[in-house]
Amino acid sequence: VGTQRALSLSPRRHRERDPTLPQGGASISSPMGKKAKAAKETTQERSQWEGKHPEPKSRVDERKVVATVKLAAPVCSLLEFKLECSPSTKISYVVDRIIDRHGGSISDLSVCVNRFHPEEVITGRDKTLEQCGVFGGECIIYYDFVPRAGALLQ
Repeated sequence: VGTQRALSLSPRRHRERDPTLPQGGASISSPMGKKAKAAKETTQERSQWEGKHPEPKSRVDERKVVATVKLAAPVCSLLEFKLECSPSTKISYVVDRIIDRHGGSISDLSVCVNRFHPEEVITGRDKTLEQCGVFGGECIIYYDFVPRAGALLQ
């Protein structure tokens, strides 16, 4: 009876067993026999940024530009038109609209923004109006092309 009493007074016997833990007392998912309490403490630490996402940037440019597209020379009001766009519009888009207005019969265009000068011809078709100094409002886009011989027959 004395040995039985000593076993019942041992501190291990008096601990209450957690019914959620397996028989040995250690958590199944915790490595090397750590208690589940230690695992719960690490999962409670959260990042201050958790659940907070930055606002997505709008891909639509709200700024407006009214571009008046003109043939540089000779001055011809029949070849003048207005193009509503944004500062993020590429020069290639403007060139495509000019070619469309000519029925596809022209190519090798020279394009300038707000002033036509041979030294200011825009060489990169991937440039935007904004990169050419147009941020909104109105602008004038001048264009010129070299006529091809027999263009009507091609």
